[in-house]
Amino acid sequence: MKKLLILLFSILISFNSYGEFTEIGTNKQGRTYYVDYDSITEDGRYINFWMLTDYVISSKGFMSDQVYMKINCKVLSYKPLKVTTYKGQMGKGEKKKRPIPSSKWTYMMPNTIGYFMLTEICKYVKNENTLKI
Repeated sequence: MKKLLILLFSILISFNSYGEFTEIGTNKQGRTYYVDYDSITEDGRYINFWMLTDYVISSKGFMSDQVYMKINCKVLSYKPLKVTTYKGQMGKGEKKKRPIPSSKWTYMMPNTIGYFMLTEICKYVKNENTLKI
């Protein structure tokens, strides 16, 4: 019984260690975007982080996805590094790893939720580095 409790406790701890997603905003299509601020890391001149997109209407049979992104703050561009789609909302349900859509950098258009998200992450990292000095 003691071993079972230890096993269950360790499983619960591992599920909670992924961090929390913070809502960034919703676009005109009703997709809501979230960022896991705990996952943000700097890789030289780039920033990496996890984002989650929640769909109102199914996209190819999936209701959400999680994407590990690399962004360049100097030119506000990004490229996905890992993509996983989920049958349920908020990254729940059956999941499927997807191929990376493109290895090319994509530039964000001003006045879009993506532009807002990238600028917020860049400001966040800049402020974090300022506080460390």
